[in-house]
Amino acid sequence: MEKTLVARYNYTGMNTANPAKSILLSFVGNRDPYTDTRSLESQGSETSDDQYGPVLSLLSVRTFDEVVLFCTGPDYLERALEVEQVVRHWGQKSEVTHKLLQFDSVIDYEEIYHKLSRSLRELPVLKKGMLQNRSLYVLLDPGTPQIQTCWFLLARSGELPATLLQGIPPRFGGGSYRVREIDLGNMALPRVVSTLHSFADLKVVRDWGEEEPEPTLRSELMELLLSSQSDSFLSTVRQAVTVAKYADVSVMLRGEPGTGKELLARLIHEKSPRRDKPFVAVNCSALSPNLVESELFGHTKGAFTGATQDRAGKFRAADGGTILLDEIGDLPLEVQPKLLRVLQEKSVQPVGSDKENRVDVRVLAATNRDLERMLEQGAFRRDLYDRLNQIALYLPPLRERIADIPLLSKRFLDDWNRKYREQKFLSKEVLDVFYRYSWPGNIRELQNTIIALCASSHGNELKPECLPPPLRRSSLTVSDRFKFYPVIPDEGMDLRALLYQTERSYYEQALRKAGGSREKAAQLLGLNPPAFRKALKERFPDLLETEEIRE
Repeated sequence: MEKTLVARYNYTGMNTANPAKSILLSFVGNRDPYTDTRSLESQGSETSDDQYGPVLSLLSVRTFDEVVLFCTGPDYLERALEVEQVVRHWGQKSEVTHKLLQFDSVIDYEEIYHKLSRSLRELPVLKKGMLQNRSLYVLLDPGTPQIQTCWFLLARSGELPATLLQGIPPRFGGGSYRVREIDLGNMALPRVVSTLHSFADLKVVRDWGEEEPEPTLRSELMELLLSSQSDSFLSTVRQAVTVAKYADVSVMLRGEPGTGKELLARLIHEKSPRRDKPFVAVNCSALSPNLVESELFGHTKGAFTGATQDRAGKFRAADGGTILLDEIGDLPLEVQPKLLRVLQEKSVQPVGSDKENRVDVRVLAATNRDLERMLEQGAFRRDLYDRLNQIALYLPPLRERIADIPLLSKRFLDDWNRKYREQKFLSKEVLDVFYRYSWPGNIRELQNTIIALCASSHGNELKPECLPPPLRRSSLTVSDRFKFYPVIPDEGMDLRALLYQTERSYYEQALRKAGGSREKAAQLLGLNPPAFRKALKERFPDLLETEEIRE
């Protein structure tokens, strides 16, 4: 197999007569680096050409001087590292780089277009004077249809002077993988006129000629965090900014669920010298106990049942950048000494491998659990605690930041109105309820409440009748606590959305009261556990991601 690949390189190597440097741009998709090979491997078959994903399929028949892989999250960053590992194994000399480009929605045309455009302008290979003697190529296959459309728009507008490539799998290519160059000029498509200059000109202007400031995650974070009206919260933010510049100092973030620990971790990363490298967040409570080592440190093919290919692991995906170990108190005790060794030795050993891989990663940890009590009980290692707790930052709950409620509510409302092109606003009565409520779920609960209000109200003014039950009940007297007086707003309401949010709120409350136990939560609601689990999985899957839910 490898000899065949080498022969291919010699036969189809690009630009042998043209000294121009070739650069490939591509997203990493769900089928990278490999398609699903489990069925063939169970039959003892060897890896075949059609088992490579889109990126490896292209690189197996065509070489490029540089390959830039865009990753829409940490999992795809891992996949990109595996692609690079295979390319190195093949003996290719391509310079492979990875760029983390996360979207709120991978099907939102506007968000994808603007973020991709800005990200491309930040690439060194696309800056002014760098495109001479360089040929750009874009592989269209990975990613959602919306991502593919945005590549088309950028190329058709002339903003991105690239040749678009389409891979044709062996089953559609007569038994072998083929590459097709798409000639937009022959497709009779209208030319899209962009208001932006091409990347070769570097400077980006608005329609009225002013230079467009580059909106970045850093400025958005600072705007949100530094606009707080809480002295205690601002003090924590300032501490985070101060410690951020010390790129190897570990930080422990303490606070209740939903207080913004991950947001603060991102701020630390963005204000640090590691800002241009990956930020990888890992929820330790969501990791399967049997696969924690594999998730964090990677594994080799065949290391255990189901390990069909090599995996890089989260630490290698974060190499050079920052890793956030969220809910660190839920990390199994038997894995803790292995994590400590990684922190001390700055190397990881994948499961099933004798080889050590060097990693340079700053570690941030977050928890809402009482780690000091866990130390006394022997449930958490003292040496790991000391290594992670070099600096401790505490995030106050929302009930101690009441002055921030209008600010945060406006932020979430603006997000909704911008996304759905509406003009929703809070009534004074709703804001009064917000001030009186204790917010056990903190900022996350406030955000979900705003979404519930917006989704269930037909009018622009958000009124108390559409509040989720926990907030409506909080505004009642004790004697009226279990009485509900449904009121239909004059402009009407969305009953299905309100009933859905009502049921979801009770599920969320029950899980909190039960400490994450689904069986106990089902008992609190008078449901049998199987029915509760089924509803949780099919109707409220977001609760599985955001709550501390343990079997």
